[in-house]
Amino acid sequence: MQYIDTVMDSCWHSSSLLSTVILACLYLLFQHGEPKIILFCTARTELRSTPGPLYSESSPPLFHIDRLSANELTIVTAYFHIGEFQKGAGESKFTPELYRNWLTVFAQIKNPVVAYFDNASDASLMRVLRKKHPKTRIIVIDRSKLWSFRVMEPRIAKIFSQKFYPWNPPNTVVSDYSAAMHAKYELMQWTIRDNPFQSAYVCWLDVGYFRDLLTQSNKTVDEKSFRLSLPAGLNNSSVAYSLVYSDEPKRWLSAKQIVTQNSVFACGGFFIGRVDVMWNWTTEYLTAVERMVSEKWISTDQQVLYWLFFGQGYEKLKPRTCLQLYKSDGQINPWYYLGYLAKEAGEKKRTSPA
Repeated sequence: MQYIDTVMDSCWHSSSLLSTVILACLYLLFQHGEPKIILFCTARTELRSTPGPLYSESSPPLFHIDRLSANELTIVTAYFHIGEFQKGAGESKFTPELYRNWLTVFAQIKNPVVAYFDNASDASLMRVLRKKHPKTRIIVIDRSKLWSFRVMEPRIAKIFSQKFYPWNPPNTVVSDYSAAMHAKYELMQWTIRDNPFQSAYVCWLDVGYFRDLLTQSNKTVDEKSFRLSLPAGLNNSSVAYSLVYSDEPKRWLSAKQIVTQNSVFACGGFFIGRVDVMWNWTTEYLTAVERMVSEKWISTDQQVLYWLFFGQGYEKLKPRTCLQLYKSDGQINPWYYLGYLAKEAGEKKRTSPA
């Protein structure tokens, strides 16, 4: 598979050039040679005209990247028991039992795993699933201690209760679901600060991301085991996501428009980056959540991403993190493309000669 890494090193600009630079970046993204990897940077040389970050978990840790292991990628995941909910406009229902079934794929994953749960039962299941993988950290937390649930969820619930608020279940209907999507970024910071396995790179993996690997077969768990590694072309100074839709995103949309239209350009189920870059990115993301909530328009992480990079949030918060977008080759569902590239990289690493 051939990759073209379009690096936006020239995206240093002043706010007066913002529109021109975004159009140039989007032209490369959607017109030039169908690149498989796009690096979308938003860095600036001018001083911020906006206040500093609203969200602050605490001061950032000191990063000594040269002392961390680049050989093992730490996976971060979580499941919060929020009950049964409708998924999408049809009759599909997601239940706790369904998530517990999806959780069983973690028995096959050889990477170090840090997993968060809000109840002892799901944590116990994970311990059984991971019994052959000593590099596992399972943490039971009171989710009301998380900023995403303690501070944001009550405000999100009030927003969702507004008359005529958009109905996109569960994104704009179940406040706990929305809070759980934002908690991913908060828990990523918790993990990076502790970094129990001293990994230089970390990724988020939704519990149901590899659900298709659970199809019945005659293979044992050991035979189905796999490892995730850094996908080909990963840029050390960016955070990578899968590009879901290759059509040019609509630009400068308000938070209201993005939430109403359920706009998406990147999949939030799997994202990956170096720990120092990921820390900065998660701080910017959580700041964007707080800003959207303050405007009384919020949904899931995918709508926050859209607002921050293609909507009005771009100018309001001036994000500095580069997002690296991996475009599907057509053989893999674009929603899951990057995760399967990481799986492919792990398989190649395993079969490579020493």
